[in-house]
Amino acid sequence: MGSIWAFMGYSQPSTPYQGDRWQDVLQKKRGTITALWNGIEPFIYRATDGRLMGVEYEVMQSFANYTERKYGVKLTVNWIEISDFHKMIADIKHASQSGLFGWGYLSITDERGKYLRYTPPYMPDLNVLVTNANQDLYKTPEAFVKRMKQMHGFAMANTTMAEDLAKLRSYAPQINTGYKNNDYEIAEEISRDERAFGYLPLSIYIVALQRGLKVKRQPVWAVKRPGFAGIYPQKSDWEAPINEYFKSEQFQRDFQEIARRYLGSQMWKLVFLNVMNDSLQNQNDLELLQIEKDLFAERVIEAALDAEYQKNIRNILFITGIFSLLFVGFFYTRYRGKKQYSEILTQQNNLISDQKAEIERMNIHLELKLLQFQANPHFIFNSLNAIQYFVSLDDRKGALAYLTSFSKFIHNLLENAGTATHAIQQESEMIGQYLRLEKIRFLDKFDFEILMDENVQSHQIPTLLIYPLVENALYHSLLNRKDNTGFLRIKFSLNNRYLVVVIEGNGSEKHLDNRLGKRRNTSGLSPHEELMWQRIRLFNQSQNTPITILPPTLTELEQIQVEVRFPILNVEA
Repeated sequence: MGSIWAFMGYSQPSTPYQGDRWQDVLQKKRGTITALWNGIEPFIYRATDGRLMGVEYEVMQSFANYTERKYGVKLTVNWIEISDFHKMIADIKHASQSGLFGWGYLSITDERGKYLRYTPPYMPDLNVLVTNANQDLYKTPEAFVKRMKQMHGFAMANTTMAEDLAKLRSYAPQINTGYKNNDYEIAEEISRDERAFGYLPLSIYIVALQRGLKVKRQPVWAVKRPGFAGIYPQKSDWEAPINEYFKSEQFQRDFQEIARRYLGSQMWKLVFLNVMNDSLQNQNDLELLQIEKDLFAERVIEAALDAEYQKNIRNILFITGIFSLLFVGFFYTRYRGKKQYSEILTQQNNLISDQKAEIERMNIHLELKLLQFQANPHFIFNSLNAIQYFVSLDDRKGALAYLTSFSKFIHNLLENAGTATHAIQQESEMIGQYLRLEKIRFLDKFDFEILMDENVQSHQIPTLLIYPLVENALYHSLLNRKDNTGFLRIKFSLNNRYLVVVIEGNGSEKHLDNRLGKRRNTSGLSPHEELMWQRIRLFNQSQNTPITILPPTLTELEQIQVEVRFPILNVEA
């Protein structure tokens, strides 16, 4: 963000800042520079304990460490907070000191480049159009402009977002425009008001979603700029060491660690690695959509878990009250004889043990259901992506065919939502429905078959537990083939004490091995893979014979095969 117009009358700062020239620092092997900052979390801000922290703070400190390692100089950074964003820029503009820098999530603009210098950009700059979460998703710029005439926009005054809003407002001059002090106030206003909209930097929008604000990114009218950077005076002699550090391998290592710590791996991958590359735009849109869906699903799940927790507390208090009454009765019977009391106490202890075992069993059953509920949005979101794809291509026939299969799949998915296990026949039908949906979605790029021995159809199996394995074989193996000859075979059979499921395909051994064999013991699992392993662990706690997934193997016909062994379950498992 940042001013793109005049500085509202700001001139030479009344108190000069301390900032040594680079040549003097290099000669004396020590020196002091001043870093002015205007706070915005998570880029630069004060923690609750008063410590200064954030992405930009650590970038500046890392630069000071770099000069010490490279040139042997002791550089002290003097941090000064400037509450007025525009005053900070004016102070840098009019500064006579060389060693003066400014940080505050500043956009690189041609106008500022006339009187300031920028560090090389440390991250891309993409402003996205944001509305209330209850607004429709507008697929064309014209559709939003038509609706915009009944809405009102918000921006931070004299910033790039205000400039973008002004350009958009030229299509509907009659709409009202309001101004807020910072980006998060804009996000909060949009979250409260269904008719509000505005521009936000992509990273701030994702943070707003993480904070639970009801905002939605519109896929139109996004504005991309060169990037965000620090600033320093035009006559400064610090350009050489600054450019050297930002272009060094040391900066790449430092910044990756800093950005991942403050922004998380998802935002790092989306904002920092892909946005600069226009050739990856479709992939970026899908990744951003997945982040948005995951954050929405997390809020729904958190609300459900909180409600379930409150229910459990009430049940525990009720059971505790019942037990208290029982114990009072036990002590009263003590007066009727020691032997009789001992017998009653023994009976009650047995009852408590039985109830405890039952409660533990119910808790495992409940956890399994909650994990299954968490997995269901993944099926639905993938299918909605496909529908959106057909609609965007104006492929009515393809969309209609997909919707017909999708409705049957959703019906079965909701029908089985409350059951931890179901018959293998039902599992086979649901996996078949899913694969038919994906086959339509990917234009017959692969084929499949599902085989089942007659003696296993009625046996029970955990509901949709093998789905992540099927999805991995499809997405990370078969669909990577350059031709349309991908083939997937799923077979259900009975072998001694096990129900055996074999997933076999003609994809890449490298892809399948990495996804199914090696990653299960790492932190790189996707959310639905992690849910699969959590469900397996819970099932194994309640069964004498565990569920096991054997490492991928290569068959004689050069097919990749993954075998899953299930214990023979009873209906109540």
